[in-house]
Amino acid sequence: MTDREAHAIIMRIKRELGDRLVILGHHYQKDTVIEFADFVGDSLELARAASQVEKAEYIVFCGVFFMAETAAILAPGKSVFIPDSKAGCPLADMAPVDRVEKAWDIITGVDPSVVPVTYVNSSAALKAFCGARGGAVCTSANAGKVVAWALAKGKKVLFMPDMNLGRNTARAMGIDDGVVVLWDHEKHDGGLEGKDLARARIVLWKGWCPVHCPEFTVKDIERVRRIHPGIRVMVHPETDPATVKAAGEAGSTSQMLSSIEALPDGGRLAVGTEANMVLRAARKHAGRLEIIPLKEVYCDDMARITLPKLAVTLMKVGKGEGRVELPEGLAGDARKALEAMLRI
Repeated sequence: MTDREAHAIIMRIKRELGDRLVILGHHYQKDTVIEFADFVGDSLELARAASQVEKAEYIVFCGVFFMAETAAILAPGKSVFIPDSKAGCPLADMAPVDRVEKAWDIITGVDPSVVPVTYVNSSAALKAFCGARGGAVCTSANAGKVVAWALAKGKKVLFMPDMNLGRNTARAMGIDDGVVVLWDHEKHDGGLEGKDLARARIVLWKGWCPVHCPEFTVKDIERVRRIHPGIRVMVHPETDPATVKAAGEAGSTSQMLSSIEALPDGGRLAVGTEANMVLRAARKHAGRLEIIPLKEVYCDDMARITLPKLAVTLMKVGKGEGRVELPEGLAGDARKALEAMLRI
């Protein structure tokens, strides 16, 4: 199927289904896919959109699989689909629940007053783990609020799976590095001693997003400032802390876009995140602002969503083929963690 044929099929099915269909598109999708999205946003915005869908019977999520799982959890009465179930997330894969459970037993053995928090870039199973233990989900946009909530509830936070988001969030909150420790799940006892866990307020899980780390570096910032003197730089908080410090500004995709919208005419900003979003913003504001990628980096998993795959998915929604389904018990616990986040 060509893109042109797929385009025609998608247009026809959208007309036929009308309000019965909602297509959600993440900012990191290509323009050809975003064209058909009814809602475009980051993880938090799309999670809220999924939870508030009323009329639609079908939700098609143009993103990666954990996002489609999240939509299925928050919209239990809807049929949720993803155009490619193999569109995964390496970061999410870095925190398998069996290893998390072993770490939890050791950490709570030192101090039972621990609240688990998982970044939304995680499996439904890990979200369920947190929900069953009184924890919550967070996104890069609200991580500070969720960690503050968790610290008010318990003495320690187990933050998973992105160590950079966890470290950058702790620093932004003014939490001393000395009480933030890293659990390396590939080492015996996480590579930590009892005294390390005893003093810790935040235990970070060793995981990272390959799109943001180690792709964006201090050298990239030095290069762009040398080529474009005086330009502002903003990076994603999944970037390593040294790069965030060098940039001077960090924010989620939605916060980046808000910062771009707020720039005065003639403003210049280099943005360190997935390039589809940055280049789309640059085109939108061409002639008013200078928006450039800090470096052109793309998410291979997001790129798995194509027009032909979206067309094939839409052709099958009425039959329920390829629906994202989760065991009710797991979905219920995961929903607790997600709803905790939406309340904070």
